[in-house]
Amino acid sequence: MRLEPATFGLRGQDGKGNNDSNQKADKRFALWYMGWSSLDKRTTLPMLPWLVGEIRRKSEKNESGPAQAREVQMYLSPPLIRCVPANSSNPSVFIFEHKAQFISRFIHNSHDLSYFAYLIRSQPDNPESEMACHVFKACDPNQVPEVISSIRQVSKAALKEESKPKQESDESFYNSQKFEVLYCGKVTVNHKKAPSTLIDDCIDKFRQHEIERKHLRLLNGQRSSTEAPVEFIVGDDPLSSSLCEVDEPERHASAPNNVQPSDADKNRTMLFQVGRFEVNLISPDTKSVVLEKNFKDISSCSQGVKQTDHFGFICRDVVESGPAQYVCYVFQCASESLVDEVMLTLKQAFTTAAALQSSKNQIKLCEACPMHDLHKLCERIEGLYPPRAKLAIQKYLSQLSDNEQVNIFERVQKMKPASDHEENELVILHLRQLCETKQKSHVHIGEVPQQNASGSTVTSDNSIAGRNKLDVFKNKARSSLTSSLENIFSRVCVCVVRLCFSTKVLDFLVSICCFSDHMDGRELLPLSPRAPQVSLLSPEQGSPADYRALWKKAIHQQILLIRMEKENQRLEASRDELHIRKMKLDYQEVCQCSKEVQALWDRTLSSPCHTKVQWDKEEIHSAVCQGVPKSRRGEVWLLLSQQYRLRHRLPQRQQPPETPYQDLLKQLTAQQHAILVDLGRTFPTHQYFSTQLGAGQLSLYNLLKAYSLLDMEVGYCQGISFVAGLLLLHMSEEQAFDTLKFLMYDLSIRRQYRPDMISLQIQMYQLSRLLHDYHRNLYTHLEEHEICPSLYAAPWFLTLFASQFPLGFVARIFDLLFVQGTEVIFKVALCLLSSHGGEILECDGFESIVDYLKSTIPTLTHSQMEETITKAIEMDISKQLHAYEVEYHVLQDELSDAPPPSEDSDRLDKLEKANAQLKKQNMDLLEKLQAARLKIQTLDSSVESFLSRESKMKHLLRSLEQEKASYQKTIERMRSSLPSDAMADVEMTQLKSSTNGKAKETACKKP
Repeated sequence: MRLEPATFGLRGQDGKGNNDSNQKADKRFALWYMGWSSLDKRTTLPMLPWLVGEIRRKSEKNESGPAQAREVQMYLSPPLIRCVPANSSNPSVFIFEHKAQFISRFIHNSHDLSYFAYLIRSQPDNPESEMACHVFKACDPNQVPEVISSIRQVSKAALKEESKPKQESDESFYNSQKFEVLYCGKVTVNHKKAPSTLIDDCIDKFRQHEIERKHLRLLNGQRSSTEAPVEFIVGDDPLSSSLCEVDEPERHASAPNNVQPSDADKNRTMLFQVGRFEVNLISPDTKSVVLEKNFKDISSCSQGVKQTDHFGFICRDVVESGPAQYVCYVFQCASESLVDEVMLTLKQAFTTAAALQSSKNQIKLCEACPMHDLHKLCERIEGLYPPRAKLAIQKYLSQLSDNEQVNIFERVQKMKPASDHEENELVILHLRQLCETKQKSHVHIGEVPQQNASGSTVTSDNSIAGRNKLDVFKNKARSSLTSSLENIFSRVCVCVVRLCFSTKVLDFLVSICCFSDHMDGRELLPLSPRAPQVSLLSPEQGSPADYRALWKKAIHQQILLIRMEKENQRLEASRDELHIRKMKLDYQEVCQCSKEVQALWDRTLSSPCHTKVQWDKEEIHSAVCQGVPKSRRGEVWLLLSQQYRLRHRLPQRQQPPETPYQDLLKQLTAQQHAILVDLGRTFPTHQYFSTQLGAGQLSLYNLLKAYSLLDMEVGYCQGISFVAGLLLLHMSEEQAFDTLKFLMYDLSIRRQYRPDMISLQIQMYQLSRLLHDYHRNLYTHLEEHEICPSLYAAPWFLTLFASQFPLGFVARIFDLLFVQGTEVIFKVALCLLSSHGGEILECDGFESIVDYLKSTIPTLTHSQMEETITKAIEMDISKQLHAYEVEYHVLQDELSDAPPPSEDSDRLDKLEKANAQLKKQNMDLLEKLQAARLKIQTLDSSVESFLSRESKMKHLLRSLEQEKASYQKTIERMRSSLPSDAMADVEMTQLKSSTNGKAKETACKKP
């Protein structure tokens, strides 16, 4: 199937050529419509890229589906999005149309960036209606952000007209909350409820253990810091200062036991992630989840009383060799307010999880739901290298029944996948179908199985569930047995390797492994050489020497297998590293260098002591202008930074602190919220950074966190993440950190990130003066519409063009930045404005000019990018920039030196006093308002309790009245059935009893 390149244009007429004066100019995009698919209500964000891949695969292979791939024209006519056949010139004849304000989510981080999709509900006013996913393709991936941005603008305009807030997305698209914590350690407790002083007690024990560990280090200098933590058992008094080792004394239930503090020499900072049904502890160092606990296993959470910046939770910890025990994990946050936020988030997460499992919720979900298991699998494999993702999927498949595994395997093999990624897509497709089928008959935790019309329980589903559980247990037992045997052989072979394969050791091992001669071979394990399955000799024929030889051969084979596994792991690590490097450098290079220039860079980088010897400045500048090879760009940047430092030495007071990178990673930063929020916004379409808390985002977090701790004045500012992200694409974390320090301190880029941002104001003034001197018409046009450089150029300077422009273009700007300094930013900005000056002059409104500057200029063609870089290299504006900076400071001094009139100063003082009084009154009113709200809440709660009691009393009264009525009817029936003489006796008895009762009353009344 041939796909034409995507084009788009603005139109001011309808399809018939008539002017449409009632609407603004509609946008039109030429795309391919790949098809659509309905979504299960429990579909989550990690599942969406696989769903898009499924629709894409069906369309490319012309498989049957809800819609076939076809060329379309997408018309954006507020508030409608209309898909028209490509060969039709009349937009009124359309395939489908949607209201833009009803689109709930866009998807643009799939395997192929030319694809994008959006989700929309079939009946927006009905929350029970199903969601649909519509998939499109543009051959140029750079056009996709333009399409998505245009649809969002149409949606915003439609929402403004309707004056209705957009509904929040479904519960399925839940985003987890993340916090940076310092892992302090864990203790074993005897009770699932935490006492108020447990966290403080744990901290005291951790500190005592650290003091003793340091003391032991001083006594024994050869003791390794990586030694396993010592376990201590605490006596009756949890506050006792001494840690004594006793067997098992009787102690209070709240006393911490088996104190295991973390190693203070290692990086203990973690990301504490609160998910939908679980909490995860993610290590930014290892880029992996080191702890995962379900909400059902967590019994209590508590905050320190004295140590208010610490918190912890008690959970069930299953031990293989014994019953389950309760363990308390203790963490530290950067501040007390952050701990409060963590505790509030946990409380809300527990409440939400309980609501999802309740019967009142429309979309019921529990931890055992098949769709939730699929969600966790998709979340686990998101962003993984296809072979790695395949291993994770195979591990998940091993938990299914044998019939389900065979069924999925046969279906996938019939499709004949050509690659691991395609095979993963097919497996996820069939898994999703299987999970959706299971979900229909799934019984949630805490629910009773539904009954059919006859009142009997549906036994077929229960039997199927029982068989499935049995299959799961079989698989677990099989894998447990295999892993146990592998561990036995690996331990034996490791001992053999360490003792250099001596004959005596082999004989010793054989004597241990061999069994007595009278033992039957059927009693042996399947992997034993004497077992009937693998032994070549029967128990009657074999001699001890034969068994000894077989065991020697088995041990040698196991040693060889371990070596092969290690070599295989090394090859896999190398392959993963190459894949990550290829993923990082996945961008189109601008100004490709010739073979001669590439050979020059190879010679320069391979020469000895190239980092300590000063190279000819003009020669390096000429080589950078001719081009830098993409594969060695990171090494070139390091070389250029080192050459700059050899020529320009910063004064001592301007140099950054010499804190090592690894030491910075061990600390907590107060900027964690801003950094975590910006992780998903930094290069969101790049594969290395698109995975939530993947390797790319965690490396970026480490880098930004380390710099925020190094430079306390700047901390973290929006824009630094793009600079750091581009460095990470070309070098390792530590190299990127050193290069970021070079850019910030040596090239003085950090000045524009200071809180006052005076440097950024100077830069905006300089750019305005450059436009005034070099492009007067463009400057006048922008001034007439009151468009200052800060409206469009501030992101260019703060992110060094990385947030809006193609990566290849930005990387080329960085090449020049290392040799020309920050002057290159002004030159590129000026070249971009001058090359688009004619189109900007044609825009006759504020919105159209700003939209062109922000949206159209960044979409450069390859030839435009090369032309811009060439012009920037040839331009020299250093003298002008210096003069404009001096001019700015002179103007500021004149404004500050001018004394204000006395009347104005008096008036200003009065206004300040009045403002202070109003602020005080405002604070008083706020306090009263808060008190009133609290009182209203208490009254509302009391009213609700009274209403509930009243309803209960009414219900009880109605039941009593009904009971009374039934009794009266029974009495009437009994009277009617009695004969007349018996009725007379009953009446006389009632009369006597009433007379006696009255007599007693009168007797009681007498004194």
